[in-house]
Amino acid sequence: MTPFRPPAEPLLGVQLLAAPAAHDYEYWRSRLVNPGLLGGAVAVALYRLPLLAVPVGTDRRGGLMDMADPVFAEALADALRGRPGYDQVTTSGQVVTWGEPMPEGLAPDARRRFQGLWEEPRNGPCIRPPAGHGGRDEGTRSWPPLPGSPPERQPAPPRAVVAAGAAHA
Repeated sequence: MTPFRPPAEPLLGVQLLAAPAAHDYEYWRSRLVNPGLLGGAVAVALYRLPLLAVPVGTDRRGGLMDMADPVFAEALADALRGRPGYDQVTTSGQVVTWGEPMPEGLAPDARRRFQGLWEEPRNGPCIRPPAGHGGRDEGTRSWPPLPGSPPERQPAPPRAVVAAGAAHA
């Protein structure tokens, strides 16, 4: 008897999809100063989780995406090169950047303005930023700060601790 061997899975790679297919589409739509940039955006699927790559233009001077591995970063850079709004595509390790390089030492508000983002979302409460875009949105109180952040930036302690099984009671 021949042992069962599952079919070999195709190699996972970078796939570009329509922008609304991105998991974080609503995050970007609520944050961009110029939501018209979403027309040129693409969803970048890696490991079946598409994240949005937003082009530069008008109020947005630069963008970046962390691809978890330099091989995937190179694949994304190759896919973005030549597309409108993705000028000066470069990779540094696992991070892909496009547009102008972000100046060092910018304050959180200046970083958001550089990326064409509002200070706070226009449509309701803060949506947690996706990991592929740096994993945090500095200046937002609902997201845990980086280690070593000043005490005024620390999250508030929980109001009550509930055992996992007691939540439904």
